Amino acid sequence: LTRKSLEAKNVPRAKRFNADPQVKSRSAVHSDYSHSGYTRGHMAPAGDMAFNEDAMKETFYMSNMAPQIRTFNNGIWKELEEQTRDWAYKKDDLIVISGPMMSGIKESIGKNDIGVPKSFYKILVDGEGRTADAIGFIIPHAKSDKRLQEYAVNIDEIEQQTGIDFFDDYFEESDEE
Repeated sequence: LTRKSLEAKNVPRAKRFNADPQVKSRSAVHSDYSHSGYTRGHMAPAGDMAFNEDAMKETFYMSNMAPQIRTFNNGIWKELEEQTRDWAYKKDDLIVISGPMMSGIKESIGKNDIGVPKSFYKILVDGEGRTADAIGFIIPHAKSDKRLQEYAVNIDEIEQQTGIDFFDDYFEESDEE
């Protein structure tokens, strides 16, 4: 996410949720969410991709959605999305990774059994190597009146909980000079 992309003239917000043409396996469909009580929560927010029509449309792929209760999606999650844009603007650019925590899912929606996550994560990285600044957030999938700082965690915690090594050698100092 870059300051340049945030300063670009915004394209119209996409309105249709579509299947991701790159997903060849079973996937969520629009009707899985209908009357489920859950919103289609963007992992890569449409507001981050308003600089380009194709990028905007891609944020509306079902592969970029996860079930979220409205008070979460329009509450603490939206606050984190907006704060991320503010930080990207100040820092010139950020690496941003978001997703649902998939372990312990007990509830699903729709005919495709779309799992309802118990929490979500977001990772923000500014810079490279050992001088990079990084922060992670794990936010329970519930209405929250807490401050974002209360959900801040070390990226190692997100990696441990997801089983994903997001940055492998990214934070190591390069041997090249």
